Amino acid sequence: MNKPQTIGANKVITMQYSLTNARGVVVREARGRPVTYLHGTGVLFPKLERELESHSIGDIVTARLLPEDAFGKRDVELLHQIALEELPPGDSIEVGGQLIGKDESGNEITFAVTAIEDGIASLDGNHPLAGQSLVFEIEIQGIRDATEQEIREGKASDTS
Repeated sequence: MNKPQTIGANKVITMQYSLTNARGVVVREARGRPVTYLHGTGVLFPKLERELESHSIGDIVTARLLPEDAFGKRDVELLHQIALEELPPGDSIEVGGQLIGKDESGNEITFAVTAIEDGIASLDGNHPLAGQSLVFEIEIQGIRDATEQEIREGKASDTS
């Protein structure tokens, strides 16, 4: 009898998952097209990859990640208040919208517009899930050996 494949380095994993925060608020429901990735390449959070190690097809894995294991703690350095007239002209500035800015190194940062009051826009450059503990509920649906090309490229090929 063949031993079932288990998750490890250079395995292509197909899974479906739901994601909730620690308060039980659903961030992502487990439906739609499954997710496929190459395990061991850093595509997933390191703790999440460790939680999946050695599991087989059909396993349901519950992984709890603290903020530092996921999107990090909220960074007050990424909170800004800027006068509307200082923002680029032509950008549609509205609460719930986004703006693209750059850090000191020239890297792009997406800022969420969280408030507009008295001609001042409040911007938040943190990931929307920063500062939150997360709970992943994962169903392992497929495991296969990665091809040489997938290993070279560091990602699973799109098989759809």
